[in-house]
Amino acid sequence: MVLTAARRMFAAHGAESSFEDIAREAGVGVGTVYRRFPDRRALIEAILEQRVDDVDAVAREALAAPDPWVAVRFFVGSAARMQLEDRGLRELLHDAGFVSAGLAVLRRRIAPAAEELALRLRTEGAARPDLTGRDLLVLIRMLGSLAPDRPAPRAGEPVREPVGEADGEFERYLGLVLAGLRRQTSGDG
Repeated sequence: MVLTAARRMFAAHGAESSFEDIAREAGVGVGTVYRRFPDRRALIEAILEQRVDDVDAVAREALAAPDPWVAVRFFVGSAARMQLEDRGLRELLHDAGFVSAGLAVLRRRIAPAAEELALRLRTEGAARPDLTGRDLLVLIRMLGSLAPDRPAPRAGEPVREPVGEADGEFERYLGLVLAGLRRQTSGDG
């Protein structure tokens, strides 16, 4: 209950969500939050542990797709959306000064799937021959850094629709960056 509320607050309001707001969201006293999570670091690590499971699920689904382009579109799009829909995750991933065991595990778990998907695209022959898994991870980071056009909701307000989803902006940008992965033909450019 507390972790679920913390995750909602973290996603909507960022990594600096107060324990008081989390307690209110969970319907418990602030002491209950502190007993479960003695400090912000412990809370963040617990949330990131759940995000690792989410990343694993995305990677498994992408790797199971028979078409490598469909797989990469799903993988890159889903991982970037995780950041767009979770302000706290986005803040932590883009904060070079934040060091966390949870983030390290998340990065370690996503990298092999990215390498495998890049290899599948190169093997198919329709992707750039220099495409790497790191390239896919950079694209995820780029797409995940799209800034919201509106402020985050205040505590107690419902979370709004993710950035760009209403008018297809995200899908457009995803398509543009993935088009850059395709092998150039002699008539291109």
